[in-house]
Amino acid sequence: MKKTTLVLIGFTMILLLGACEAERAAAPAPAAPAAEEPAPAPEPAPGIADGRYRGIFGDGGEMQVSIQFDVENETFRNVSFRHLQYRGTSFRNLNEDNQFYPIFVQHQQIGEYLEGKPLSALADLYNPGDVIEDIDTFSGATIRANKVVSAIQDGLNRGIYSARNGIPRDIGSYQDGTYRGTYEDSGEQQVSVQFRLADNRISNVSYRHLQYRGTSFRNLSEGHQFYPIFAQHQQIAEYLEGKPLETIFDLHSPGEFVDDIDGVSGATIRANKVFSAIRDGLNRGIYAPANGFSRDITSHPDGRYRGTYGDGGEQQVSIQFNVTDNRIGNISFRHLQYRDNNFRNLNEDHQFYPIFAQHLQIAEYLDGKPLEAIYDLHSPGDFIDDIDGVSGATLRANKVFSAIMNGLSRGIY
Repeated sequence: MKKTTLVLIGFTMILLLGACEAERAAAPAPAAPAAEEPAPAPEPAPGIADGRYRGIFGDGGEMQVSIQFDVENETFRNVSFRHLQYRGTSFRNLNEDNQFYPIFVQHQQIGEYLEGKPLSALADLYNPGDVIEDIDTFSGATIRANKVVSAIQDGLNRGIYSARNGIPRDIGSYQDGTYRGTYEDSGEQQVSVQFRLADNRISNVSYRHLQYRGTSFRNLSEGHQFYPIFAQHQQIAEYLEGKPLETIFDLHSPGEFVDDIDGVSGATIRANKVFSAIRDGLNRGIYAPANGFSRDITSHPDGRYRGTYGDGGEQQVSIQFNVTDNRIGNISFRHLQYRDNNFRNLNEDHQFYPIFAQHLQIAEYLDGKPLEAIYDLHSPGDFIDDIDGVSGATLRANKVFSAIMNGLSRGIY
């Protein structure tokens, strides 16, 4: 049976010094969070290819960090924030006299600090007080620089967004089944993709969400000026059908197989967003297994982790958990939503409250178990109760599996 390869490219965490963050306090506006204990330093894996990378960090139902950076000879270049938000406040759009503008300045200092440094310098952000200045009442030591670490790791996990001087086409072997992944940027989910793998060949590629700056391309009529963009994305799916998985690297040269349609050039379509979404799906592991699956999982360092699952244009699961001796514990849902229903905020007599109660059963079931027990989430009917007509067997526990795998791939929070 094939062993799932978790595409954790970049950093393997070592030596836990302890990380404990206070839960988000109820507040009308964002404020500088409380200080955390230093977290462990990551070590870079060799062979990070030169090029441009993009990654995100999301939590609590919103994208909080969207980052872009270049890698040249395994050093950071041109680090910039494409989105920076907390509880609805976009720090990139604030005036200099706004009370929260210092938070944006401190994030700019992060980019300046990393410029020209080796990838291993990312570990320094676990001790932000050493690299970020205090500004007004905002301490450099309390800024949530670990969100930036998570976003950068996510970018490395996804692979090159824009290649320089060619691109390695090496890719691992993955288990047969259905996968889902997303590409997100600038505060919105732009691509949500589903695909199948069989014998490491890709098929049945479909878009569950396709959007840019509020325009949903899946819902356009054929006469719309932007409909050709949707048609070109369909050509991407057709091109990949049945091909070896490494063919996804062709998405960095879409002009070779995507047609020009009504003045929209195939060479300029952002097929690298689809590449990023597919890589994200691979990193998350099987969404729906085919013909059984391996339960092998790598060892992860002790610490706190955070991950998300998104689909259909919204963040549906945001989860936090601890790993100790490769056992999972202290699982909590920081966000739980589907089609605008926020399950964490429902009254017990609400018709959808049983769904929240069943998710709490997931947390209780996994608590203290070996990490490989997350694979049980593919068979939730074995341990989730039916509640008020809501079947435990039909609960989408694979979304929780995906969020946990996402957290593990990002490394310690």
